Amino acid sequence: MRRLIQRRVCLAAAAALVGAAVAATPAVVAATPAPAPATPPATSAAPAASAASTTEHIYQLPTGDHVRVTGSGQSARADFLPAAGHSAAAVTSNVDGRITVVPVSQIGKISSLDAFQVGSAAPTADPAKTAGAATPFYPMTSLHITALDHAGNPVQAAEVIAVNTDDPTKANWDGIMTAGDARVEVPAGHYSVAVAAFETDAAGNSTETDVLTVTDVTVPAAGTAVALDGRTAQQVAFTTPQPSTFAAAVVGWDRGTAAHMDFLDIGALAGTRFYVGSAAKATYGTLNFSMFGRQTTASASYLLAFPNYDQVPASQTYDAGPLATVDSTYATDEPQQDLTLSDLWNRVGSSGPALPELPAVTVHAPSTGRQYISAVAGASYEGLMLPVTNSGSLDGELERDFVPTPGEHLTLAWRGTVITPAPSTYDGPCFLCRSGNTLNGVDEMDTDGSGDVGQWSDGPTTITEDGKQIYSGGTEGQLFTQTLPAAKHHYVYSLDTTHDTGTTALSTHTQISWGFDSAKTAASTPVPILYAQARFVTDGHDSVPTGTGTLDVTFQHQAGVASSVVKKASVSVSYDDGATWQPTTVALGDGRHVSATWSVPAGTKAGYLALKMSATDAAGATLDETVHHAALVNAPGGIAVSGSGGSGGSGSGGGADVHAVCPTAATGHVRCFALLSGAKSPASSLAKGAKPDGFARADLLSAYKLPTTGGAGRTVAIVDAYDDPQAESDLAVYRSTYGLPACTTANGCFTKVNEHGQASPLPVHNPDDDWSPEVSLDLDMVSAICPACHIKLVESDNTDSTSMATAERTATGSGAVAVSNSWGGDESTPDQDLNSAFQHPGVAVTVSSGDHGFIEGAWPASLSTVIAVGGTSLTKTTSSARGWSETAWKGGGSGCSAYIAKPAWQHDAHCPNRTVADLSAVADPNTGVAVYVEGGWGVFGGTSASSPIIAGMIALAGNSSALPSAQYVYSHAADFFDVTSGTNADWDCGGDYLCVAGPGYDAPTGVGTPNGLGGL
Repeated sequence: MRRLIQRRVCLAAAAALVGAAVAATPAVVAATPAPAPATPPATSAAPAASAASTTEHIYQLPTGDHVRVTGSGQSARADFLPAAGHSAAAVTSNVDGRITVVPVSQIGKISSLDAFQVGSAAPTADPAKTAGAATPFYPMTSLHITALDHAGNPVQAAEVIAVNTDDPTKANWDGIMTAGDARVEVPAGHYSVAVAAFETDAAGNSTETDVLTVTDVTVPAAGTAVALDGRTAQQVAFTTPQPSTFAAAVVGWDRGTAAHMDFLDIGALAGTRFYVGSAAKATYGTLNFSMFGRQTTASASYLLAFPNYDQVPASQTYDAGPLATVDSTYATDEPQQDLTLSDLWNRVGSSGPALPELPAVTVHAPSTGRQYISAVAGASYEGLMLPVTNSGSLDGELERDFVPTPGEHLTLAWRGTVITPAPSTYDGPCFLCRSGNTLNGVDEMDTDGSGDVGQWSDGPTTITEDGKQIYSGGTEGQLFTQTLPAAKHHYVYSLDTTHDTGTTALSTHTQISWGFDSAKTAASTPVPILYAQARFVTDGHDSVPTGTGTLDVTFQHQAGVASSVVKKASVSVSYDDGATWQPTTVALGDGRHVSATWSVPAGTKAGYLALKMSATDAAGATLDETVHHAALVNAPGGIAVSGSGGSGGSGSGGGADVHAVCPTAATGHVRCFALLSGAKSPASSLAKGAKPDGFARADLLSAYKLPTTGGAGRTVAIVDAYDDPQAESDLAVYRSTYGLPACTTANGCFTKVNEHGQASPLPVHNPDDDWSPEVSLDLDMVSAICPACHIKLVESDNTDSTSMATAERTATGSGAVAVSNSWGGDESTPDQDLNSAFQHPGVAVTVSSGDHGFIEGAWPASLSTVIAVGGTSLTKTTSSARGWSETAWKGGGSGCSAYIAKPAWQHDAHCPNRTVADLSAVADPNTGVAVYVEGGWGVFGGTSASSPIIAGMIALAGNSSALPSAQYVYSHAADFFDVTSGTNADWDCGGDYLCVAGPGYDAPTGVGTPNGLGGL
């Protein structure tokens, strides 16, 4: 099953208090068409969309599951594709085009959403607002949210969303709630709050889901608290004409204004108690609530839709209402294959918010099934079928969309037909249209004999005019215009396409030529393409049996073209992939349907059958089509696919080939912020005398005007998790490469201890959460900045916040003058008990601000006893006397604490509490630093780089006693390079200093980057 819980939180603009997380690398990069009906019925609601909105990608999550993303920006949709044996329960959000998908089994285990973001969103910021000085826009105040579950206990684990209902583009928040408590800083105004609470068993299976909402919450300048109580919530139930059993349900909660709605979809599978709390009509903005359900009997399923409530009703029992009946067959050429089926509804003739999708189910092919589908006024039903693959490949997917009519009975097939290119598209209103003297075309979409669309193929295309070629191109992601003469000419549009054989070896190669006459038109007019939908009479494995072979063909024209009957048609088959052809007996029937028959000898070898068709209609349009592997023959048990395994892929990264070193943190844990740009290269790959890629020590000294020597007698402590067995040897390579003196255990320069300050036992090395790259980044940066400093590496037993705080106390009490922490997580109530670990007289504590842009305050960076270090992009330049330029790095963390009071020395206006960051240094992995780790060189970044850089500078300056907080930094702002451009938000944050760099203090870069040591 692909999706249990879909949460499409299309949080626009300042909605991004959720920051840009490190995203998975897409496995598919070409713009591939989203499925659409081949020839939609008159009542169908197949939407048209721009080509840009139909791009599809496959991404892999840290759990090994996959996500399919269709389209882009706020119109993007995501489908969760669980790995074999994983639950289908997941929560999906779209935050201003940035999509996050979290399996429900992980909700109670993670401390933030960041590592489950997939894809990326193009910035939507208004250049006029982000250029030059930051403009005051977002005064923040406190919103404190608490929630009890149906049993009256603080919710075990939840996602929580707050939507600004005055203007959803102004501010929204989306995050994790732990122990029934969540706090965030938001602008004052009117809000709506929703909590999706989950309870799971020891195996991670969902046992209870509670959806609790408050329609209107007024947040004054002084802040407020809101409590959600699930004890009055009602359990979701459905009544159906026949006795049936609850299988799944999903609710849609849409909140915002008429101009902009935000979305929350959440649901439950069989075996999960599902409670929904009532909520009133909206006083501010617009509320739309919908419910969708699946009930099952021994032989059928009910697919039920109840959209368009303007409140959340108190009763959560829903009657089925009018239904249509659909009998489906599911075929496959594989000896055995599972197919994933998804069910959803679309609005017809309405621009309202998208409706949520029911959780997917898996059927075993070949098989049959019956569905009773809600016939809902103003909504069309959409079904999707995707073969299950280990890679999450999209190849082989099909889709249909139609408006169910009460009482109707349809018979439909999935894949039991020939699947070939056809003039069907979501990429525009017309596949091939003529307007005046211009021919406009978009990419083709493969279509089966039931009108299902998908299983994309690609290959060269050509257009000839009276036999002379005038155009050549491709199919997938192709949009083109071609100038034509005004007079009537004969054109032939030819395609030669193939598709991957990872999920099916049917219809692998198709050659089609569509011929038609065309002359100048007054308006955009579809050209009269004649195409065929063909269906063999086969068994459940798409195999033509011995005896009489039968093919039924329906001829159609491109939508919008007057139908013209077929006057001539021929069909041939081949058992040797086209080397020889056997003619068939063709009966034209009514001129729109053709039946072809031939004899299949009893001794025919099991294999594939090729198909050749040609036809001419009364208007002169022609079709010539050859399909290789059109069906199996004499293979009633199917034939195993031997293809490439699909087009899916895996990977992780935060943009163009950038990878997070550490996985997402569990609840109550932290993660390191190191980012690797590209991949590590072995040391042996360097030419003799060559230096590795990335900024070297000399670059950092030049950029920040630092002395080349110093730090003798001072120690910098580094706090990291787990043991790095190669820390000392890796450090030796870095230091020798850049001509630095040895720093070893033997000479007393380097010390490694456990979280209690003892040399043994050291923590274990954790290959599943390998912090070794983080350790090397920290050690190398301190070495680069403070060459004579001693370095103490304090290794915690694990990433638990308590263990990290224990290591922090060891580090701050070790005699070090500065302690660097390149790790953190979202603020939470339990962590506040550990804050005292991050302060010690005479010790400066630096903490990375995080790598996810403008978000809620990060812990421990939000503490007033630490120096919060943000990030910049650093570039060499000849246009300034400095020789370098810096802008705010888009990933550098900034935000307002929901827990820590505003320190007296911090005077910015829009955070009533502590603001992050205080200062900054290079952190962009694309302008990253050279690091040696585990036998190779890499280019690293993240605010994991900027924190140890600043810690090294503090030790070099010898003034740590004045830096128990960042107060000294603010009072010496003149000693910093003011970073005045760049933003760390991928949305329009109104030019506010909290997320846009400008003259003076701004949150992404603080007071700026060091110009020598005067500010430290």
